[in-house]
Amino acid sequence: MTAIKTGVLAALALGAATSVAAADFSYSTVDAGWARTDIDDLNENGDGFFLRGSVGFGTNWFAAAGYRQVSFDVGGNDVDFDLIDVGFGGHIPLTDRMDGVARISYVDVSADGPFGISADDNGYGVSVGIRALAAPQLEFEAALDYTDLDDAGDSTGARLGARYHFTSAWSAGLEVLLSDDQTDVGLYGRYSF
Repeated sequence: MTAIKTGVLAALALGAATSVAAADFSYSTVDAGWARTDIDDLNENGDGFFLRGSVGFGTNWFAAAGYRQVSFDVGGNDVDFDLIDVGFGGHIPLTDRMDGVARISYVDVSADGPFGISADDNGYGVSVGIRALAAPQLEFEAALDYTDLDDAGDSTGARLGARYHFTSAWSAGLEVLLSDDQTDVGLYGRYSF
């Protein structure tokens, strides 16, 4: 429960302060990309894809949603993992080239295996981090992510990413999430509007 309170308070604090002029980060985006996940317990790598997007509203707020599917070959059988998250967040300029960002979301995870075997779980996620411009076309991201699922328990991870902006609307990115029990890598294209 403390993580929820911390995330909500951080989002409110981000939305309340607006005195520093910020870099022109877009919080209205659509991403599509390739995903690779390594789950420690499976000792296998899975490949898949993800789609996600966000829409900025007000001065410092955004709504976001995402879908990720990764398939594993476990003992010659396909096992598919699906993750859906829906949430909202806030952002605030920390310097003229850096924003602080916080988000809270509902998370739904499902797994489907051979012979109709399946499992579902859900919970919430909290993320707090920064977006920073290192150069006019090069952006970096760093965040701490916390997820708490009803059955699977909680997980904490560090997410690092970089994006190269070809134009103000089009960019390509690479991200890595290192968490308690898995490693995720994503390579994607982004459209900002």
